[in-house]
Amino acid sequence: MTTRANPLLLLHTWGGDAATWGPALRHLGADGRLLKAIDLPGHGARATEPFTVDGSVDGAVSACAGGSASMDGPLDAAGPVDVTVPVDVVGSGLGALVALALAQRHPDRVRSLTLVGFPPAAGAEAARRPADTRAALTRDGAALFAGNYVDSTLLSADPGHRDLLRRAMAGTRPEVLIDSLRATLDWTAHTRPGPLGLPCQVLRGARDHRVPAAAADALAERLGGACAVVPGAGHVAYLDEPEAFAAALTSFHSGPRTAPAD
Repeated sequence: MTTRANPLLLLHTWGGDAATWGPALRHLGADGRLLKAIDLPGHGARATEPFTVDGSVDGAVSACAGGSASMDGPLDAAGPVDVTVPVDVVGSGLGALVALALAQRHPDRVRSLTLVGFPPAAGAEAARRPADTRAALTRDGAALFAGNYVDSTLLSADPGHRDLLRRAMAGTRPEVLIDSLRATLDWTAHTRPGPLGLPCQVLRGARDHRVPAAAADALAERLGGACAVVPGAGHVAYLDEPEAFAAALTSFHSGPRTAPAD
């Protein structure tokens, strides 16, 4: 069973930051569990840094180990994190890529893995997304681009939830948005196929128009994990339906702690 000794590490979606986990934290921390939401390079408090997958994994490792880069943020739920045990890692979108790379490169740090809104769509349209995104950023500017993205992606009617992602994306440099988008779309270059050897679930919003159900099911099978759905949520399930999202995580983390068979 999940206890305060098993911290939860949260990695945000594309264009987001640690603060976008705020609505979900209120539900995830209801039982006093230790929580840690961090900014990936180029995002939030790390906005001046370039984005790289390696740098993102290093930051996540620092969070798991209690390094100074991760321990001073405002989103710690309560007290210092016990770093003597592996953490449950949750990543959404871009954060899911980083979470998967972390679990594969540092399996000793990770107790379980949840990938949300992942994998990204493939095909010709996906291949055009970096160029289309750059063109839209150049044409519209960061603020309008962020507003349009939130309007086309988030299903939550809560203006506070929408403003969290809009502000985070508008404050992210265009080159970071492009570089992190390219990395996410090219996720197989940063990770490897095959079972993880630890408990894993692929979590998809029931109304996610960016990740087909078949793709989520296939990834779960590929990793030797399970697939689950957040009712009513879209692509960014933790902002669309934070309470239902937290319930899905609690159900998974409270289940058997044995890894799937290879």
